[in-house]
Amino acid sequence: MDRWRKGLALVWLLLAAVYAALKWIPAKQLEKLWTGQQADRISSVLGWCVIGGAVLLAAILLFNVFVSRGKGKSDSAAAAVLETGEKLVIGLSTELSQPIAAAETAGAGQGEYAVKAAFHLMAGSAQHIGEREEQQDAYCFSSLEDAEAVKRHGVLAVLADGMGGYEMGREAGRLAALTMLDEYTKKTAEEAVPRALAESLQLANKAVYELALEHELEWCVGTTLAAAVIQDNRLFWISAGDSRIYWYRGGKLIALTKDHIYANRLQERVAAGELTQEEADSHPERHLLTSYLGIPRVTEMNANQVPIRLMAGDWVILCSDGLYDDLSVELLEEAKCFPPNEASAYIVKRVLAQERPYQDNATIAILACY
Repeated sequence: MDRWRKGLALVWLLLAAVYAALKWIPAKQLEKLWTGQQADRISSVLGWCVIGGAVLLAAILLFNVFVSRGKGKSDSAAAAVLETGEKLVIGLSTELSQPIAAAETAGAGQGEYAVKAAFHLMAGSAQHIGEREEQQDAYCFSSLEDAEAVKRHGVLAVLADGMGGYEMGREAGRLAALTMLDEYTKKTAEEAVPRALAESLQLANKAVYELALEHELEWCVGTTLAAAVIQDNRLFWISAGDSRIYWYRGGKLIALTKDHIYANRLQERVAAGELTQEEADSHPERHLLTSYLGIPRVTEMNANQVPIRLMAGDWVILCSDGLYDDLSVELLEEAKCFPPNEASAYIVKRVLAQERPYQDNATIAILACY
């Protein structure tokens, strides 16, 4: 695209130079080549071409400014209100100033070859309160600008969904997300990412549990939590609850996490012959969480020990349960035409367009590899 714009600009400059030359050359000299009428026609055509080219270049420049307006730099999950009423919030896209580069070595016969991968990493996010009284979803990113920090612990994205049926859902979600961010970014270069994620999640759980104890609300304060880390070109993740993490590559949307809900226990009873599938599907408690933050210790969680190797074009998506039922390959293909922050807002708006009467808080956070 850059080459095309440069080529167009070069053609315009040549046309402008020829037009200027025609205006500068005396009429007597031009009459040796063309009649006066021919010279006027040629000059008129060139003039309109110069004007049209200038308008086209200006339009392209304005379009590029519009598309890339979200690529400003930010060190945190700072958010800007997109619509009045503070309902639809779009995160500021952030971009890693240096490419993430890594080399992976694999055996090939008697020799070895190195497959090198390099990409720029951008982050974007958006959320909406839905039809709820308060926003209980929370999200944040670690710094993408601090090269030393990125090298040491990678880039972290966190999303938490405070439990609406419990007390202090908003406070629990915010506390969990920020504690996870704070604890994980203390990671040393030598510490393994999966271990650092697991320890940080437990510390975030401890913070929420202590919040509950402080307000004499033990077992009545809770939140889900999902976190993903990209270090070099490797993806690590962890989750507790039913907020999800997806990996999107080449038209394929892969759910990395498993919802921690009572439906899983019901399916085990179906497999054991204790329940019918119909009874399990209609059970009134099938959507209740079996794991979340805000209990003495989280024992049920999803996490990967073997990292996923990412490539340019991959997206890592974190989202709350108010959004993921509408997430699809078709929607993501449409959204990928935009930078991550505009893409996030586009996805949230498409979810809201369903006009569900009890729309939950909807939040999405994206780490995009370019």
